[in-house]
Amino acid sequence: MAQGETNRAFLYLSLVWFIYLIVGVFIFRAVERPDRPNPEKSKTQQLEYMKGNITAKYNMSETEFDIIVKQVEAALSVSSDGLEWSYHESLSFVVQLVTTIGYGNITPVTTSGRALCMIFALFGIPINILFLQMVGERMLRCERLLVTKFESSCLEREGEPRHLNEKSSFLGLVLLVIILLVGAATTVKVNDWTFFEGFYAFFITFTTVGFGDLIPGGGSTKHPVSNTVIRIIFIILGLAAMSNVINGLVSVRNCKECKVFFKNLKARFGRKQGDENPETKEKMGMEINE
Repeated sequence: MAQGETNRAFLYLSLVWFIYLIVGVFIFRAVERPDRPNPEKSKTQQLEYMKGNITAKYNMSETEFDIIVKQVEAALSVSSDGLEWSYHESLSFVVQLVTTIGYGNITPVTTSGRALCMIFALFGIPINILFLQMVGERMLRCERLLVTKFESSCLEREGEPRHLNEKSSFLGLVLLVIILLVGAATTVKVNDWTFFEGFYAFFITFTTVGFGDLIPGGGSTKHPVSNTVIRIIFIILGLAAMSNVINGLVSVRNCKECKVFFKNLKARFGRKQGDENPETKEKMGMEINE
């Protein structure tokens, strides 16, 4: 019964977490998005007109013209401070806000947007912490089940496995490293980074430090929407894996075997100090008598 209530609470919390993010996307997009028509249609028309004139006048191929346009757009995207606050940009901002990563590449500029940002973070951060904690607990439970099944089926060991918490925590750490490696590999393709730069960027992201010097999937790319979605997926997976590792370390610290180990270690250390103390006292007494 208790397990069913816990699962139901997790389902409700997941639903609240998801709805909260979606509502935040629409709110911040409505508040921060500039009141202007969609420029994509007029931009395409202007480019087609320029392409026809320039290619004919300067004997330039369409491929060469497209290359120049992409280079100009990349340069303008780096120097421009304006944001479209599209759906994917708003989603990226909301995720950065509730996870406390805060790259700083997208921020509210209006007074109402900044006020809403504080209110949204006040409720969104605790919701996200509870959600990730429950996800981490369930991942740790699955790892324990996996270790138990493996030892009983493959190793033919009966009863509860020894050092179950330690083995489960190790699996969680391996999972975190795998996510880091896969994430780093994607940045080599998407951002044209080195593997180490991608690994560094995701490690800083998963620890919620979020310097903003290297943003996975950020910058001027051909597919900003898909890159943002991929980044958000990796953020959620990475933070869940971090929560899993933390839950595993807590379980290791609280296990009976570890308590006995630390108790014996403390007793041995205290016994050694007790053995050394009489000699120290005797030497001190001799010095005083002299």
